[in-house]
Amino acid sequence: MLTVSGDILSPSRKNPIITASGTFGFGREYGKFYPLDLLGAICVKGLTLKPRQGNPPPRIAQTPMGVLNSVGLQNPGVEGFVKHELPFLRQFDLPVIANVSGNTLEEYAEMAEICSGAGVDMLELNISCPNVKQGGMAFGVEPASAAAVTEAAKKRAKVP
Repeated sequence: MLTVSGDILSPSRKNPIITASGTFGFGREYGKFYPLDLLGAICVKGLTLKPRQGNPPPRIAQTPMGVLNSVGLQNPGVEGFVKHELPFLRQFDLPVIANVSGNTLEEYAEMAEICSGAGVDMLELNISCPNVKQGGMAFGVEPASAAAVTEAAKKRAKVP
């Protein structure tokens, strides 16, 4: 396993394939069809401080140009991820990137601290999720607010 978090972005990692957040769940779903050890890293689906049920159905609509989704960040919350999903992922030779989304700077900072303390290798700050009623998108609209989220998370994170 890569032991230095910065190695995740290094050309020397085992391969450049990193799953996009939100598309690969927490690995369990696709691990039945694809050996997770072959990935360069996994970026898990978006996490929030508390568990979220997500948006009510319908959540997906087909259009002539592709598919639209509005899942609404359904997830077990950061503590649920640390307790139930991270131990599963640690069975594999696989760097783990946690995608976190918050409503406040403090929520981002708290999740950064929890995830990095639990042993994720890197954080991805979700500041552009348009299908939730608050947070997320508001931070991604202005460079100053994106910088504020990044600064708050970096102060409490132990990983990039």
